Amino acid sequence: MSTASPAGNLQVAAVTFETTSEVGATTRWGIPVAEVFGALQTTLLLLADGPTRLCFIATACFADGFPYSNLVRRRLGAILDLPREQIVLFSTHNHSTVLVAGMAQFAGRMPQPDAVLPESELTDFGRRLLGQMKDAARTLAPRLVPVTVAWALGRERRISYNRKGRRADGSTYLMRDEERVLLGADFNGDIDDEAPVVAFLGANGRPVCFFVQFTAHPLASFHPEHPVVFGDYCQVACDDLSAAHGGVPVLFLQGCAGESNTKLFLLKIPAAERVANAVRFGRLLGETYIAASRDLQPSPRSDLAFAWRDVFLPFTGVPSERRLRADLVVIEDYLRRVAAGDENLLTCLGINAARSMSLAYRMKVVEPYRRWIGWALRFHTENRLGHAPRGVPATVGAFRIGEIGLVGLPCEPLLGLGRQIRAGSRLPLTIPVGYMNDNIGYVPDGPNVGDTEFSSAFYRYTAEFLPYRKPAGDLLARAGLQALRQIGRRSA
Repeated sequence: MSTASPAGNLQVAAVTFETTSEVGATTRWGIPVAEVFGALQTTLLLLADGPTRLCFIATACFADGFPYSNLVRRRLGAILDLPREQIVLFSTHNHSTVLVAGMAQFAGRMPQPDAVLPESELTDFGRRLLGQMKDAARTLAPRLVPVTVAWALGRERRISYNRKGRRADGSTYLMRDEERVLLGADFNGDIDDEAPVVAFLGANGRPVCFFVQFTAHPLASFHPEHPVVFGDYCQVACDDLSAAHGGVPVLFLQGCAGESNTKLFLLKIPAAERVANAVRFGRLLGETYIAASRDLQPSPRSDLAFAWRDVFLPFTGVPSERRLRADLVVIEDYLRRVAAGDENLLTCLGINAARSMSLAYRMKVVEPYRRWIGWALRFHTENRLGHAPRGVPATVGAFRIGEIGLVGLPCEPLLGLGRQIRAGSRLPLTIPVGYMNDNIGYVPDGPNVGDTEFSSAFYRYTAEFLPYRKPAGDLLARAGLQALRQIGRRSA
């Protein structure tokens, strides 16, 4: 499905609001929040070009799950008079947040494209957030103003690093900061340093609002065993760009951050120090955004178009019973030794713990793999190999605002997917984005299929997925590019 307007009379309206959380609220990791360092921000952006309208929502909590995103899109759609496919919900993927519902939206199961979360299952925070979204949506249509589109591309290399480490034997591991500094104090590796800024300029030539993007897990303020509430570097950077232009709304989009982190991840330091690190990183990215915003180049056109594409990502078959049982022996030995107090045991079948993790949490990191093996073994013991899942469906969104393209992916995409999208686009600026509407977990690009570290082999943390088969996530990038080319042609 696609739509485009040839008129090119773009109007926008945007609003940013804050939602507060209390100490003791539940986090995704099942541990109550110990400290709250600030409210979490959500931004709504309504774009209108004649009959073509889109509403983008970006929020600093885990909102990327169909049951929840469908609830939001249904409620806001009724207010904005828009169908579901014209409302797009993005998570900034900030980890220093609380749950919006009684359970995490991503439970490692197959997508439920039509599921709608009952409001009765929202947490107190989730109810406040939804109420504020509805209130904000009511203000948008009356505030639409004509705009032109302009953009700039900053570069930021100071705050992020590639967390996929490679050992001499070719194996891979999840690199936390304690391992990162062993490669050099300022090591960042293979990162995506693009920091695009898209501005909507009013009749006076001044920005009415912005949207920006960057690629790195917001983890500077995060520790799973000592959780806090804070908007991390993304929120700080947006605040700084907003302040530099008179307080206009800024919407943040998270890039293909599957193997990209902010530095200083998972250090065993006080919460206030972690938050200070996130603020420092946000200030650095904010400087980059502000500098880019002073050197904008106009888009020759200001029309609006979008398209959706369905994709099926293939799985391999179920691993052999012999392989599964051998891995189970290794896992159970690891769990026994850690439970007995072995502080030096950090790795297990490609999964690695950090020394800053307690022994109990090191066990928690590995236990999902044991559950997954139990699930996979039942296909053998119950003679149901023919019923094993063949793959997972996903829906990709492509959006064009003037000559700026945006491709949204319903997962945690690895860097290679974003690079394929940029390289294959014919537009002057193309922005790949993850964490859109749903989250089927980490999806590797073809070259990363088969590696065993956390991001590349995330199927071990699911309840219904098998390992991806090549080309895996490359199919998402190809679908996004096909849709982007289609909507580029329709209104060129």
